[in-house]
Amino acid sequence: MKPTLCLLGNRFDEGIKLDRESWFSVTPEVVARHIAEKYQYDVVLDAFCGAGGNTIQFARTCNRVVAIDIDANKIAMTKHNATIYGVHEKIEFITGDFFELAPRLKADMVFLSPPWGGLSYSKVS
Repeated sequence: MKPTLCLLGNRFDEGIKLDRESWFSVTPEVVARHIAEKYQYDVVLDAFCGAGGNTIQFARTCNRVVAIDIDANKIAMTKHNATIYGVHEKIEFITGDFFELAPRLKADMVFLSPPWGGLSYSKVS
């Protein structure tokens, strides 16, 4: 059996898109799946969706997901990746700053997994 990295699961070969930062910050699929199975709500808001690892798993267990990211390229990757998983119709995609949008949003749960900053995060002073 060939070991897999499980970033966005066994569908990686189907065209999953990740940018350089996402390779280091996407939640492994097995972890994202566990979280989504444990916290099943009607509407979940993923405040920092990145490439969509958690968003996709929440869309599999919840009725609706609101995926937010400040980076339009990350939203485009999430849309693409959610389409590969067949859950894009359950997701509302928003490009914007979660902290500015939060007062106007409604959800049963807000999932917060902010980006960790990439390879050089420890060098920032």
